[in-house]
Formats: sequence, C-alpha cells, structure tokens
Amino acid sequence: MFTRKIYPILENHLSKKQVTVITGLRRVGKSTALKYLYEKAETSNKIYLDLERIENQNIFSQNSYKDIERSLELLGFDFSQPGIIGLDEIQMAKNSSSVIKALYDDYGVKFIVTGSSSFYLKNHFSESLAGRKRIFEMYPLDFEEFLQFKEVNTKNIQKEKFKTFLPTYYDLYKTKYEEFIRFGGFPEVVLADNADDKTAYLKDILNSHIELDVKLLGDVSSSDVLYKLILLLANRVGSKMDYSKIGNLLGINRLKVKEYILLLEYTYLIKTIKPFAKGIDKEITKQSKIYFADTGLL
Repeated sequence: MFTRKIYPILENHLSKKQVTVITGLRRVGKSTALKYLYEKAETSNKIYLDLERIENQNIFSQNSYKDIERSLELLGFDFSQPGIIGLDEIQMAKNSSSVIKALYDDYGVKFIVTGSSSFYLKNHFSESLAGRKRIFEMYPLDFEEFLQFKEVNTKNIQKEKFKTFLPTYYDLYKTKYEEFIRFGGFPEVVLADNADDKTAYLKDILNSHIELDVKLLGDVSSSDVLYKLILLLANRVGSKMDYSKIGNLLGINRLKVKEYILLLEYTYLIKTIKPFAKGIDKEITKQSKIYFADTGLL
C-alpha cells in the first residue's frame, strides 16, 4: 500500500477525542486515508459507512436518534464501549452533523469523516461541532509522492541539493516530471498504464466533480456553463481575473461568474490568490489570480 505524507499526521489524531475530518477534491485519496485509519484503529468496536450508498444515507434520515442508534447497533457497533465510526462522503447525508454531535456528546464516539466540500464542512459543521472537530485538507500527490507511487527510489536524494539547480537530477527525473506536469497527481491517474486511460480518468474526475459536488452545493442551472467556465479559467491560470469579460463570453453576469468561481474554490478545484502588494489596501483591491489544484485538469 502506498503511503501519503499526511498519514502520520492523521494517525496521530486518531487517539484524540475530536472528530477527524478529511476534506479535499474528489478522488485525491480521502477514502483510502479513511480506510487506512480504520485499519490502524486498535479496537474491534468500529464500523465504516460509505454515504454515497442509499441504504447508508437512509440510516441518517430516520426521525429519531434512537432509531439511528439501533441501526448502527445492527451493523455491529456497541455504544457501551469506546469505538470508532468512519463515514465516507459526509455531505451526502443531510442530518449527519447533528447525529455526530449527539453520539459524540452522549457516548464519546470517535468519528473519522471525509467530505469533498470545504463550505459544507467548515460552515455547516461549525454550527454543531464547534470545538469538537479538526479539519485536515488533502490534495493530489506532490512530486515526491508521485515518484514513490511510480516506485522510483528517492531515499538517496539529498533534498538540500535541490536548493540549487543540478543538471544531474534534472536529467534523472525529466521524463517523470513532464508526466507529472501533464497528467497531475490524482493517485489513480498516476497509476494508470497509458495516456488514454489517464485522460479518461481526468475527464471522469472533472465530470464527477461538477455533477456530484458543485451542483450539490450550489444553485447551478447549467452544467454546460460550468464546463465552459472551467475551460476559460484553465486558459487564464496565473492571470488576473476579469469577471465582466468572462461573463460576457459565457452570457451570464459578473456576479454569477463570481458565484461559480466561489463554488469551484469551495470544492477545491481552484484557488484564488490575491496578488502581492506592499500595502493591504492595494492587495485587497487588486484582481485575484486563479490556479488549479492539479495540473492534469488544465
């Protein structure tokens, strides 16, 4: 099994009472991280639920907490003993935060949850789980992790030598780095055998992101407009955003452009960065630049 740099940090939080919340783009490895922690948990009193499955969503849609407790007990959980409940894709169960709070407060249940929307997890969860959670953000592989997934030995590399350009290292990793820049760091894309499969995975990731995350979170009337917006943004990476111009190209107003960009940022697809300025006034008023979370999506 491949490991990630975030795993030791997550594992260290496993012994903490707080809810462990893992968030980030769809298919960056959140579910794998959850399963890793689940296996590491030194207790037999534990259950794992994938909330993309309707039958598991139905557990949390029941009218009373007692009914929910009974359903979890039928799955093997013992509320009289310390235990762990793992919940994958928490945003798919509407009442999940209040249920987690109740079981956390009443029984001291340790929860490990994943979700793809920072807005949902940071805002909706903050209302009911204030002081009861810690959020960990997970991203696609960095280049060092990429090399490990490619089973390239990096143990003998002296990292301090990367502070200056060394042609030897460049020649050694040039091909791998070009692949990393072209296809990005989504784990399943990295492990795919050929370019066609990698491209197909990336298209599916983007489609799933729009249909399952962005549209779930916001009022999006047209997927086509979102796809076109993403294409326009991909051609403007690192450039200042002209929301009015983009709106004119898409046939929507600038406020709707800002709303859609905010949704894309809340769901980790992009990041808006304010240009550096000496004064805070200038920094706030300057137009933002946009970058994508993964170069494979460009």
